[in-house]
Amino acid sequence: MVNSVFPEESVFRIDHYLGKETVQNILALRFANQLFDPIWNAHYVDHVQITMAEDIGLGGRAGYYDGIGAARDVIQNHLMQLLALTAMEEPVSFQPSELQAEKIKVLSATQLTEPLDETTCRGQYTAGWQGGEHVVGLLDEEGFAKDSTTETFAAITLEVDTRRWAGYRFTCGRENAWAAGSPRSHWSSSEHRICRSTPP
Repeated sequence: MVNSVFPEESVFRIDHYLGKETVQNILALRFANQLFDPIWNAHYVDHVQITMAEDIGLGGRAGYYDGIGAARDVIQNHLMQLLALTAMEEPVSFQPSELQAEKIKVLSATQLTEPLDETTCRGQYTAGWQGGEHVVGLLDEEGFAKDSTTETFAAITLEVDTRRWAGYRFTCGRENAWAAGSPRSHWSSSEHRICRSTPP
């Protein structure tokens, strides 16, 4: 439909999640701070969790969400973009074609980890308390079928087979009606620590 009005070269398709300031700052954090480059790899980073979490349920969005689910809603697009920004090599420039080339390289090196029944997970939120208020479970949300199998939580563990991340696993997930969540990098501890915590 769009191409019937505009020529293809005038149409720009973007992932709106990439417009968020925090997401854009990943590039600055990684490539404007040379402090991180030598330690941004599987040797120093213990694990990375890329989580998109909301502390609300799906009230009012049942028509869209039922049948789509968490995996199709955000993992295959938004979270794969975050994985690419986190794991890719430094581009020659920030020109779109250069960024795209590095993302393609890292996503092409990304693979599922086996066995899938141990490295993937799906679930639905149930009734409970959120922020001091009682919330209904997914199947009690208006517009959801009582036998819906649509997931509101999904997680997958992936391996990125590049020199920087060989043998390393990334976990990507989506949570609804969850208390908290954020992208996190967990750094490995030094094998020999001369500065130890002392009791107060």
